[in-house]
Amino acid sequence: MWSFFGRKPSTSTYSIESKEEMHTPSRRLEPAAFLEGAPRTKFETRDCKTLAYPSLGGIILGYFTGIELAWLGLSRLDEAKRSTDPHEEDAFAFQMLRLGAQWWPDWEFYSKHQEKMTEIPYGHHFPPNVYTGYPSVGGVWVLKTADNRKRLPSDQEEQPHDWAKIIMTCTMDDRCAVLERFGATFYANIEDCPDVPKSLEEGIRIGRKYKSLLKKMEDYAPGGYVDRWLDGL
Repeated sequence: MWSFFGRKPSTSTYSIESKEEMHTPSRRLEPAAFLEGAPRTKFETRDCKTLAYPSLGGIILGYFTGIELAWLGLSRLDEAKRSTDPHEEDAFAFQMLRLGAQWWPDWEFYSKHQEKMTEIPYGHHFPPNVYTGYPSVGGVWVLKTADNRKRLPSDQEEQPHDWAKIIMTCTMDDRCAVLERFGATFYANIEDCPDVPKSLEEGIRIGRKYKSLLKKMEDYAPGGYVDRWLDGL
């Protein structure tokens, strides 16, 4: 059932197609997402694949280190399950967004484009990776990268070659220090940061914007959008 955690993408067809649906949580939601015991985390080689199921639909997806798991109140050793309380789940989804996680209509949609952008350049159609750190003195450090894709000159920089330092950090302050070394931007007030959503709804709106852009990248007809995009590079 939980192909999200294996090699094969999920076959979920849920999507948010209209503003009305964003305010109708009971409509067209993926049934599996609301089963008791749905998976929250899956440990991988370098990080932990983490998932939230907001009541407005879709999924929030992030790949986190131990420090981020601790910040979210999750175990660094044991895999977790989702909350069965929709209010708790929405609050958790928002906390994930604050760590750079992103909204997607479903796992299949994300996986399809994440794999395809290693073959052709996607540029602004696919969101950059966002990494955040919250120092004990307040504020937020934010670093954006563009990884695992065919690159364009306009893309964000890739992760530094010594990215493992992020994985080695033992505290959130250590993480912030490493992000600073990597060239992250500091915001004394998170409200001034354009790269961190201020609400769950805003995070979903940003995700829907990229969904629209990525849908264009599915037009492979001769002379279609993808051909015109590549010809214009």
